[in-house]
Amino acid sequence: MWQVVQRGDVQDYGMLEEFVTTVTEIVPELLSCSQRAQLILGLRARMVLELCRTEQTADQDIQQHLARIRSLISTGEAESGDAEVELSESKFVELVESLLKDPSERENFYQNVFPVEFGPKYDTAIQMLMLEFLSRLEKLLPIPDLEQTASLLNAVPSALEKCVQFVPDPIQLRTLLQYHRKRGHLDSIGEYRTDSEDP
Repeated sequence: MWQVVQRGDVQDYGMLEEFVTTVTEIVPELLSCSQRAQLILGLRARMVLELCRTEQTADQDIQQHLARIRSLISTGEAESGDAEVELSESKFVELVESLLKDPSERENFYQNVFPVEFGPKYDTAIQMLMLEFLSRLEKLLPIPDLEQTASLLNAVPSALEKCVQFVPDPIQLRTLLQYHRKRGHLDSIGEYRTDSEDP
């Protein structure tokens, strides 16, 4: 998972967003509400912008992702009362809709705005939030740790695909995380970091 963000494999950000959503629904203590909203919505937003870059992308595909963003907002990803997150995400939805309608605006956006607003600084903020999430998750789970698991997944590329197929059915993941939560493994996670940069 870390390697997906580190390499900037934006096409897999949807899978990461679903994983983060599932895990933080089961163990909300892993991230603060603000961190959770920033990471989940940041991953989905970056993926949508990549889809908008080309005219060949089907509007219906993008609309499905926008619907997901709207549902994340309405179901409380910004439940911390962070009106700024809600406002920025509603502006994002408006931006994407305008990019889909106006090719000249899309061209201007990707030449002038995208590199500044969604470039390296944005990617770094996403990486820092993902690293925070994975570090806390690693403290919750026993051996093998995430580094050992990543090494195993790299050795067998098809194993990553099997893990991705596991995410949509979170029953086993829920059971595992609840078990470790009850055993007190969250006690070693510590306090939330609040100095995360907004993506």
